[in-house]
This record gives sequence, C-alpha cells and structure tokens, in this order.
Amino acid sequence: MLALVLAALRARRVQALTLVLLSTLAGAAAAAAPWYVLASTERIATRHVDNAPIQERSLETIGEGPVEGGSVEAQIAAQAELTQRIVGLSGFVTYTEAFLDGTPSTGSSQGTKGGGTDARNTDSPLAVRTDVCSHATFEGRCPSAADEVAVSYRTARWLRVKAGDTLAYGAVTLTKPLQLKVVGVYRPDDPAAPFWSSNADLVAQTLPTSAPPEMTEPVDDALLAAPALFDKSLSGVTIRTIVDMVAQPRLLVDNAPGDVTDRLAGATVEAGNNRLTLNTQLPETIGKVERDRQLVSLGVPVGAFQLLILCWFALYLAVKYTGEERRPDVGLVKLRGATRLRTWALVSGQSALPMLAGALLGLPIGYAAATAVNGTINDTRVNALAFGLSVGAVVVAVLGALLAALLAERRSLSSSVSDLLRQASARNRVWRDLFDLVLVVLAVVAVYQVKHRAAGDAAGLALLAPGLAALAFALVAARLITFTAGRMVEGALRHGHPGRALTAIYLARRPGVHRLAALMIATVALLCTSALTWNAGRSAGETRAQLEVGADKVLTVRAENRLALLNAVRATDPDGRFAMAAVASVISNNDRVLLVDSPRLAAVATWRPEYGPSAAQTAALLHPAAPAPVSMTGGELTADITTHFATEEAGRVVYLDAVFGNAKGERIAARFGPLAEGRTTLKAPVPGCESPPGCRLSSLQIVQSTQEQKIFFAARPGPDVVVHGLTAGGQAVLSKELLADRTRWRLGVNGNPPNLIVTPVADGLHLTVAPVRSSGVSDPGVYPLDTPAPLPSVRATRLQPRLVGDQRVSYGSVSISEDVAATARALPRLGTRGVLIDLEYADRLGADFGAGESLQVWLNASAPANITQLLQDRGLIVLGEETIDGTADRYASFGPPLTLQFMLLSGIVGFALAIGAATVVGAVERRPRARELDALRSQGAPAGLIRRVGIEGYLVLAISSLVFGLILAAVIRAYIGDVLPYFADGWSAP
Repeated sequence: MLALVLAALRARRVQALTLVLLSTLAGAAAAAAPWYVLASTERIATRHVDNAPIQERSLETIGEGPVEGGSVEAQIAAQAELTQRIVGLSGFVTYTEAFLDGTPSTGSSQGTKGGGTDARNTDSPLAVRTDVCSHATFEGRCPSAADEVAVSYRTARWLRVKAGDTLAYGAVTLTKPLQLKVVGVYRPDDPAAPFWSSNADLVAQTLPTSAPPEMTEPVDDALLAAPALFDKSLSGVTIRTIVDMVAQPRLLVDNAPGDVTDRLAGATVEAGNNRLTLNTQLPETIGKVERDRQLVSLGVPVGAFQLLILCWFALYLAVKYTGEERRPDVGLVKLRGATRLRTWALVSGQSALPMLAGALLGLPIGYAAATAVNGTINDTRVNALAFGLSVGAVVVAVLGALLAALLAERRSLSSSVSDLLRQASARNRVWRDLFDLVLVVLAVVAVYQVKHRAAGDAAGLALLAPGLAALAFALVAARLITFTAGRMVEGALRHGHPGRALTAIYLARRPGVHRLAALMIATVALLCTSALTWNAGRSAGETRAQLEVGADKVLTVRAENRLALLNAVRATDPDGRFAMAAVASVISNNDRVLLVDSPRLAAVATWRPEYGPSAAQTAALLHPAAPAPVSMTGGELTADITTHFATEEAGRVVYLDAVFGNAKGERIAARFGPLAEGRTTLKAPVPGCESPPGCRLSSLQIVQSTQEQKIFFAARPGPDVVVHGLTAGGQAVLSKELLADRTRWRLGVNGNPPNLIVTPVADGLHLTVAPVRSSGVSDPGVYPLDTPAPLPSVRATRLQPRLVGDQRVSYGSVSISEDVAATARALPRLGTRGVLIDLEYADRLGADFGAGESLQVWLNASAPANITQLLQDRGLIVLGEETIDGTADRYASFGPPLTLQFMLLSGIVGFALAIGAATVVGAVERRPRARELDALRSQGAPAGLIRRVGIEGYLVLAISSLVFGLILAAVIRAYIGDVLPYFADGWSAP
C-alpha cells in the first residue's frame, strides 16, 4: 500500500510538493507562535526594566538607630543580607549607604542655619556610600580618616571650599558641630547611573527653596565620609542605614510578574517586623510588563490560530482539487474489490504523507523564523517549555490539516464506482451555505464587540474581528464574482463575445471557484490590513520618537554651565551644519522649558508640522536682532570711576566688580578697589580673557566686605559710584557714550529686588546703592542690555490672557518677562505643554552662569562619527545618548507592536498560502482544461480565442480577488481600525 501511495505521489509531483509547502507553512506558523511569545516575554521585561525610571525599578530598606557593634560597614552589610533574604528574589544589584542629616556651613556663622550675610550652608547629608571612591573623580583624594570629607563640585562652589579647607557640620542629634577637613572635591562619573541615582539623597535634583540668585544649580549633594567618621565621631548618634536594590531584567525573566508583586507585598510586612521600612515603586513597572505580556500571550496565539484556519482552508481546497483528479483512480481501486480500510489508506495517504513531511520541515523553520524576528530565549527552562509547546502546536496543526484533507476526500470515498469513473460534478450542499452564514454572523458579532468594547480592551472576539470579517465577507464577495459571471454569459453571447462568455462560464460553473476566490480575497485583505496597521504603528512610533528626541541624535553632556556648552558646541561646529546646543529646564511653574541655539534649529532639529511655524521661521521669532554683547580681550582692565560715600560704615571695604564670562563659561570678576572718595583710575587683572574670543561682560556690581572676612556681598546703602569708562589694552570696553545710554542697561531678572539705582549722566553711568535695603537677598548688579526684552518664546499651549507684562517664564534661578511670539500643538521634547526660547539670549538675560537640569547637544545625520571625541576635546563630557531610530525601535519592542508584527508575518504567510492553493488548482485543472480547449479548437474555435480563454479565467479570478481584497482591507481599516493600540500607555499624536 505504501508503494502504491508513493507511486501516486510521484505521478502528481506538483500537487504533492504544493501540499508539502502548504503543510510546511502551517507547521512553521504553529511552531513559531510559542517561541515568539516566550521570546517576547524576555524582550518585554528587558525593555521595560531598562527604560523605567530608577524609582520604578528599585526598592530600598531604611533602618534608623546608632552604630551597633562599632562598625557602620558591618551594620549596613548585615542590613543588606537581611534585605536580600526578606525579598528572596534574584535579579537585583545592591548598593548600601549610611546617612546623617544635617547642615554643613562656612563663614562667620558655622554650624547654624541661615546665619550672617557671609555664612553659607546647605542641607547636604553626611554619607558613607560603599565603594564610592571607584565611582567618582576627585580633586584631592577620597576621605579615609574620622575627620575627613569630600564635597561635590557643586557644593564646594557654593560653600567656597576646596581641598585643604575646613567646614562645620551641624545636626539636631549632635551636641556641637563637627569640624571636618575637606580632603577632596568629587564629581560623579555618571550622575544618572544607578550607583548615584538609586538614592535621592546622594545627588540633589532641585534648587533649595528661596535660593539666592548666585545659586544656579542644586547644591545639596551628599558629603562623602569614610566609615571611620561614623564609627568614631558619630558613636551613639542616630543615623539612617539604607540598602538600595535595583532590579535587573532577569528579575522579571526568571520570575512571573505576579509572583514578584506578591513577594514584594510580603517582604514589606516582613521588613516591618525586622524594624526596617521597605519602599518601592517596582509594581508600576511590573504592571506594565504584565500588561504587555498578556497582550502578546493573547494576540500572538490569536494570529497563529487565524493563520492556521487559512492554512487548513488552503489545504482543504488543495486536497479537494487534487481529489477531483484522483476520482477515477479511487473508482478503479473500488472496482477491483479493495476493502474500505485500504481505500481510505490509499486516498488519505496521498495527503497525509506530504502533510507529515511538511510538519517536520515546519518545526525548525518556525523556530528559525521566530528567533530571527524576535531573538533567542536565554533561559534553558523557558527554551524547553517553548520546544514542548511548539511540538504540541505542530501536532494540532497536522491533525487539523488531516481533518481538512479527510473532509475534502469525503465525497470521493463515499461515492459509487459509477460516479467516480464518470467524474460527476458535486452537487451544492446546504451545510456549506450554512457554514458561510455562521461565519458571517461571527464576523458581525466580532465587529460589534470591537466597536463597543471598553477603551484599551483587547479580549474576546475583538482580536479575531479583522480575520473573521475578511473571511466571511470574502465568501460573500466570491459568490458575487460567480453570480456576476453567470449573469454575463447570456449578454456576452448575444453581443458576439465568445471569449468573454467562455471565461464567465468557467467562473460561474467551475466547482470550488468561489472557495478559491474567497481564500484569495481574504488573504489579500488580511495582508493589506496587517500591513496598514503595522505601518501606521511604526509611523506613530517614529512620530513619537521625533517628538521626544528632537533630532537624529541627542547627547546628554556635562559642562560648566550654559555658556560653556554654547561655546563648546559652536567651536566644534563653527558653521552650524550638524550640531546645536540645548538646555532643558523644568523650573517654570508647571511648564517645561527648552533653550535652544535657535539659529541652528533648521539645520539640526527634526522639525514636524505640529511645531507650528517652520524651523527657520521659529528661529527668526526666537532670535531677532539685538545689540551686540560687550566683550573684551586682554589680561587687565582699567576703570575710570568717581566714588562718593553718602554714609560711612566702620570696618567695611567697597569694590566695583565687572563680571565677565569667558569661553569656558567661567565667571571672572575684575574687582576694582577698595574704592576711595573721589575720581580714580583703577586696574584689575582679568585672568582667562587674554586670548580670543576673550570674555563677555555680564554685569557691573557694587559689593562690600569686612576687613576680617574676605566674603563679598551686595553693598549696604552709602556708596555712590559713577563709571566713566572701562578700557583694556588701550581699547574701549565701555565707552562714555555707551555708559550714558540708558537704553543699553537693565536691572536683574532673577526675581530678587535690585540693590542699585541706575541713572545715566553726561559722562557715564551713575550707580547708587538703594537707600532702603529690602529684607532677604537683593541683586547687586546692573546688566548690559544685549538681548530682546521681553524674551520671545514659542509655547506649546496658549495660556489664559493675563495682565500686560505679567507673563513670565522661569529657568535656572531666573524668572523673566516673556513675549509669546507663536504657539504650536507640540514642541520637540516638550510635548503639548512647554516653552521654547533662545539659549544665547536666555543665558545673557539670566546672567546667572547657571546650568539647567539637562545640558544637551543635538546632532543631525551629517555629524561626524567622532563627534563624541570632538566634544570632549572642547571640555564636554558625554553622559548619555538618544536617537530617533533607537527610541522608535524601543517602542517597537513592547507588547502591542510585537503582536502586530506577528500578525503582519501571518498575513504574509497567508498570502503565500493563497498562491500555493492557486498553484494546486492550476496544476490539477491543467489536463481537463486542456481537453476542454482542444475540443473547442476541434470545433473550429480560433487559436487566439483558445489561448485567451485558457489564461483569462485565471487572470480575471486573480484580478477580481485582488480588487475585492483591497476594497475589503480599506473597509476593515476604516471601520474597525486598530484592534490593538500601538502604545500600551494610550499615547496619541498631538
């Protein structure tokens, strides 16, 4: 019997090979689904954990009390071990530290909070951070003794200390302040790395409340101490010990998200029983991972099942058409007295063997396809599970295919010998019409569920809606094709078009044509629908990435301040072809603020229609013409001034400061004085301004100090100074005419009251210290007006009308008047709420030498490959990198896009199935069609007509199916829309 089956397969090689191919596709689809789902779970967990904010992927335990056992290191190590035991999960990186909350201070009021005018202090905690010396660079060294500390570069700048100085550290729990020696000034290697960002007390993120104008960035960074300080100097003092555990992707790869959530809930209670407080926002990330996994676990099997249905349908058609050709063979077998069992074995074996061969081929092909698209599975246990599920899925696919084959062969096996030998055509059966009707009803129900589901719901028949709608209405469209063809026959004959009539007869009366047409229409519709949905999702991902990133590549960098960033980027790209400096700030009420070097906006930024005016128009709005800044080049400055003291104050000395900023962003004060009564010519060194481009004047200030303390602050009432001119190397820096022009001078914009009264006089600028000193901090300077005022801006959200001149925008430590030049639906990196202003003008107007929350360099695609090194050569340190392509790829690796990707692959395979089924039909019909056409030729039909009829039937069927498929895809897309949202968080384009 096996030999007879093999001989039959050899006789019909094309049909057999096509069955092998169709079965391979079915087996590959079934095998790929489990691998794809389980590989997606790893990929989803990895993406979510890697991209979650540090607060949403970490936990901490906090203990309070004195150092026990004489060693703070042993105490925090014991707490780390206890925390790991309580949590009971692998997949974390652990960091430990100990803190004492207090106030370091310098000046005449050391150890107090907010003392005299020369005192400076911060709310910096004293910290022991395990292994901190290998995660920072030090000017000086890392502390090791019981009286040593290291201060961050920001805190050191504010407290005005350096290695070798001392400071006082006071705390509520201390009887008297500690006198500590500063042995190093540290700078974190990467403040955004988990080592530093996992604990909010290490690196300050915001300015202190009511910060003075000279405080331009957060300064409450931790003071690093050696364990010896806690062991000896803080013996018996209550401290905080903290264990930070940062989750890694394998936490949610090795463990089910629900198990992790349950474990964390139990750990919170157990930590409390051990006198620890456990805090975590990990459930936020776990919830996102679980949602994405559920979408993939639901969507991919639905897509695979939908593809299997198409596979079985295609196999049914292929076997049915092949069976029509085998009917005489079956009749002869029955005529020779073969038993029913042998007849079944002969007939089914011709379908079963190719299908089994295809299934064996499909298993490795499905694995290879799934891993090529979605990556491999790293966990060996998950690998074994995926293999078992794939084998089971292939078995289901093969059983379904065999059942479809038996249904297709049922008529041949049940027919009489006479019917088999004369090849009688099949009669239409009521159950087939009933099956079509059931499919239509299911499609209507599925579409109804899609249109009336809750927002974000993807359950039930909703995911099957496009496939059911395509298949059901494809059956209707296929019947329309055959019905229309039948109605055309009479008209074609009447009008003398025999070729058209014969083609219509073929389409109307050939058994199974409408089924083949339905398969082709459905697969075209599903492929187009999947492609349109996938393309729309990818386009949305690209749009979101462009909105969130702003340029092809954005580097987060570390620089001295905004001016240093601006100068470094302009020096790196002097022509403005590929690089632009930008600064992001969030301190503007509820607005986010983005400062950009706007003349380079059009060349560098990826500009979108949502941004309102074009990039060039926006740049023109943000950067209108303004007076040139006052600058100088030289090492010494000469001042011609007249001083008068209206009131005397014993023990004080008064100076006139000309404050400059150089190309490195350094604040350089040329200090003239002590000032004496009368007109004098004074000189002051200006280090750092000797070489081009020199330095830019930021302000003129009247400051004072005491003879005992060399700490300078805004002068108290009494001094009266007229500045007649400033020169450098014989060249005028500030001419008498410029000084006397009141339109070229302004007071501060930082929100603090001005300390000076400014009056232009014939021979200069008259500066008088205000006779009434306001409470709090005052602004000691007068500033050259070298920017538009108020500052032009573009807003993403139009604000409600307010009082004239009351509209303000804040960044760094300043709050300035704002002129809203244009509005937009959205702005780069800001979204639908934010403010865009010019970086150069904002920096000049602010005059605070501030940094901002995020210093950035935007790059376009033409940036050189060594741009990072070029920027580092200019003094910038690159901390991170974002790209539009990378961000879009990140969004494409979450749950919904992975599901849509699989559905697209299913659509491609389905289309290949339709081609395979059509190939079988063509191969089976080749001989009977040849006999029919030969008969027509022998009856006198022209050869051209015969050739036309032989091709036209298939061509019309293919074109009609393609057209109906495209129309059906458009209808499904328009009415059903996206069954799955591309973004799980519900994001949509502004």
